[in-house]
Amino acid sequence: MRLRKLILGILPALLLAACATQQDSRPAGPPQPATPQPTAAQLSPGLSPLYFIAQLDHVDNMPRSPADLAKGRRGPAILQLDAESGSGRMWDSQATEGFAVHMTGMIQLEAGIYRFAAFANDGIRITIDRTRVVDDPDVHAGRLSPLGEVRISQPAWYPITVQYFQKRGTAALKFQWQPPGAGGLMTVPAAALAHMPAK
Repeated sequence: MRLRKLILGILPALLLAACATQQDSRPAGPPQPATPQPTAAQLSPGLSPLYFIAQLDHVDNMPRSPADLAKGRRGPAILQLDAESGSGRMWDSQATEGFAVHMTGMIQLEAGIYRFAAFANDGIRITIDRTRVVDDPDVHAGRLSPLGEVRISQPAWYPITVQYFQKRGTAALKFQWQPPGAGGLMTVPAAALAHMPAK
């Protein structure tokens, strides 16, 4: 009898947790533009990075909460995601292995269908608004991620988040896209990436 009561008491909490997990994993739908749209005067080139020293095996283990992100070290803007290093050191990481970078900013997109991928070593996840467009999140040698495809409804600046970590050895991150009408993948140009500097 006690066991039955215990199970009945725990069951609602387990169901709520399962529902929450399902809600978090559902597709977010088409990306929505930043609201309000930034003006040219508000934007600076590149994405804004936060650096962390950590030995990670998966992007899910990167800092995500505002409190954890606040512990990161801010570095100079990363103008373009087109980097590769035999030593492992990338951008302003100040480390040759065991680091993670959380980048935020905006990406400028036209209307139409885009395909995205990243050549990375190690884990990479790129989200536009709430839609994952690149997801190759674990430890691996340099390789091209699966293609992500999204339909963009209107030309605008869209919020973008890049989560990347390097565990050991060599490192690489090359963000690529196939814009509407293009014949294949190409590096996302620096002109398409920007951020609003912290005041």
